[in-house]
Amino acid sequence: MPYHRVLVSSERRIWRGILAIILLIGGMFFFVIAFSLIGSEIDTRVFGRVNLANGGTDFTPIYMACNFLAIAMLIPWSMMIQRWLYGLKGSIMHSVRSVFRPAVFGRALLLILPIMTLCLVIFNWYAPYTTTEWGVNDLLVIFTLSILIVPLQSAGEEYGFRGLVFQIASSWVRSPRASLIIGIVVSSVLFSAIHLPTDPWFNLYYIVLGVTFALMTWRTGGLEYAIVLHAVNNSLTYVLATVLRTDLLADVDRSAGMGGSEILLLPAAVIIFITIIVCYKTRHTGPKLTPQIIPNENQTER
Repeated sequence: MPYHRVLVSSERRIWRGILAIILLIGGMFFFVIAFSLIGSEIDTRVFGRVNLANGGTDFTPIYMACNFLAIAMLIPWSMMIQRWLYGLKGSIMHSVRSVFRPAVFGRALLLILPIMTLCLVIFNWYAPYTTTEWGVNDLLVIFTLSILIVPLQSAGEEYGFRGLVFQIASSWVRSPRASLIIGIVVSSVLFSAIHLPTDPWFNLYYIVLGVTFALMTWRTGGLEYAIVLHAVNNSLTYVLATVLRTDLLADVDRSAGMGGSEILLLPAAVIIFITIIVCYKTRHTGPKLTPQIIPNENQTER
């Protein structure tokens, strides 16, 4: 069976799925609040700074690290929810082979990194942004976090929404085509909603990300391509922000009326282009299928 249908059984288990999604999103906000409070205490007591979580205006490295590590917690949290409510090992979220596939990850990186690097350089060339004064130490730490921590945050969102939510929503109907559509729609809408955008261009951008990431996950039979694309996009965004000394406080504003937000059509179009390439490359092999049927109901082992 394809990746999105591993939870399909004789019972639709819709209410169980809704509970799982509530636990996922509730857990995400719990982690964000808890980690933010810890970070604000560290900033205040150790460095004498008041970050955004504590009502200040400083986008500090501690604030950034705590928020991104909080989202990274969705990786184990999603697997625990899968185990508790469906009796299946969380490893089925890696791929149809229940393992994270290094070869697939490497191919994804070779395809995506050069394309997204060029895209984001052009994007930052034309996109309006505000610069601010940055301390050298902050720039160096944020650059390091962009390489080491931001990919974990990206992977957390993928395991939560292209992993758990995609598989759960797809299990609500028995038709393979309908289950794919429902899985993509539900996971994409929720993915957009958690970013709390009120600007229509940001909403469109996150919907495009959700749909394309889900399509790549379905075609390749795992999360590797979606994780690479998400991580490269986010990490390069912050790396370029340190190079350009961008005001990250203004950069994270997704409220309605943000000037120039229509420029997001550029990375959205490039991500659609990458998705088309992936679908074309897998035209003879995709969607990847599980090597054997994954048991449902009372079985927990393959």
